[in-house]
Amino acid sequence: MDLTDTEIVRRIFFSLISAFCLANIALRLVGEKRRQKWFKKRTRSWFFNRRGFLGEHFHFGRPATKEGVMVLCGLLAAIALTTYIIFIV
Repeated sequence: MDLTDTEIVRRIFFSLISAFCLANIALRLVGEKRRQKWFKKRTRSWFFNRRGFLGEHFHFGRPATKEGVMVLCGLLAAIALTTYIIFIV
């Protein structure tokens, strides 16, 4: 399969957009209460880790429970699968 540079950039862009969509779907499915219970956010904020509106919206935090680890693994597997499909098909 011979891909041009433009096709590669387009597929990378679609992979990035699909990752954002999957993260948004996961956030809505998990819900705010379970997200706060299953994931732990940083308590200190300084210049290099400050986030804007979308950064805070998509920020899960680190998994704090076994359910959080399962959500993280599922999200990573879904992103890997969509990226694989985008680059193969």
